[in-house]
Amino acid sequence: IHPARATKDELYPYLAKRWHAHLETFGIQAYQGMMEGPPYPKAQPNASRRDAYPPEGGPQGSSLSFMQKQHLDPNNVALGVLNPLATGQGLRNQDLAGAVCAAINDWQIEKWTSKDSRLKGSVVVANEDGASAAAEIRKRAGDSNFVQVLLLSRNVEPLGQRRYWPIYEAAQEVGLPI
Repeated sequence: IHPARATKDELYPYLAKRWHAHLETFGIQAYQGMMEGPPYPKAQPNASRRDAYPPEGGPQGSSLSFMQKQHLDPNNVALGVLNPLATGQGLRNQDLAGAVCAAINDWQIEKWTSKDSRLKGSVVVANEDGASAAAEIRKRAGDSNFVQVLLLSRNVEPLGQRRYWPIYEAAQEVGLPI
């Protein structure tokens, strides 16, 4: 399940004030152009159904009540794992990436998992900074809101490179699959 933010500033309550100004001034700078835009497939915005736009407005996946009505309830979903796509992974500024990923994790709890027990989150990490990512994984260890670590497929290097090993070690240490 790909939850989306209803507005671009929906993460601001979870970010330090310094990042508000940074985002307003510089925006999000990804490592490469392929990291931007709808990830899968390009003709299907946000990897979502075309009829998934909430009636109250906003992007697909931004309304819990509509998700419940359109997907969770009619399909008798007992467990839905959240896989946010606009996560902060792959940003050039590693400090910003870590802050955005932590904010996404807090946002998943407040907006989704705390409001519907069928939903569980994915620990989103700043994957290009192994130490920061490992710290975020350990921070979320034992939190029943999370059931896995999410690594997107668009990275600077192949995921087998040593720079990513701290992520795997932390995930293994706390018992979360990737």
